[in-house]
Amino acid sequence: MGERGTYGTGEGGDVTVTFDNGSYLLSGAGMEPIKLSLPGPTPSLLVDGTISGNYQMQGDRATFTVGQSDGTATLSFGRLKKSLPMSQLGNVLASDGEAGVACANNELIVTLGYIRLEFGRL
Repeated sequence: MGERGTYGTGEGGDVTVTFDNGSYLLSGAGMEPIKLSLPGPTPSLLVDGTISGNYQMQGDRATFTVGQSDGTATLSFGRLKKSLPMSQLGNVLASDGEAGVACANNELIVTLGYIRLEFGRL
């Protein structure tokens, strides 16, 4: 990211991602929010739904194609809450396009334009 700034971070939540021979499924059970670390009040993101799609690997790059989405995500800032359809969350977390991919210490790191996702192995 360099000159554009730093990444915000998130921790916790009940979101899982399954990769299986060219397809993926991002799923949130809607019970435990992701606590985000950004400037200002501490927001949280509760994911209650799914996003599915396909991916193709070429070296350390993956090209993702979003398929279907279902459910909602709720972004909370203190008492303020904003519900979004999973398709809008998909535009950020699982967008169509290319991403860098790396594996280290049982983690998968996916780097999109302004977002870096780190997935631990279950």
